[in-house]
Amino acid sequence: PELATLAGGIILIGGGFLIGFGARYAGGCTSGHGITGLAAFELGSLLAVVGFFVGGLISTHLLLPLLLGGGS
Repeated sequence: PELATLAGGIILIGGGFLIGFGARYAGGCTSGHGITGLAAFELGSLLAVVGFFVGGLISTHLLLPLLLGGGS
């Protein structure tokens, strides 16, 4: 589909870099915060998981359609 284009490849590589950077910066990965951190009732993990979710929604519904030229 549209992710198989040059723009899609750049988005995938950029997203992978940002995930790696964010995991290192936050002191853990999304799964670590979501599973272990929430199970231990850590406030930092709760904030991280909410941030991941909101960031995913923004990326999916606002940024991706703009970057790939689609949108409704």
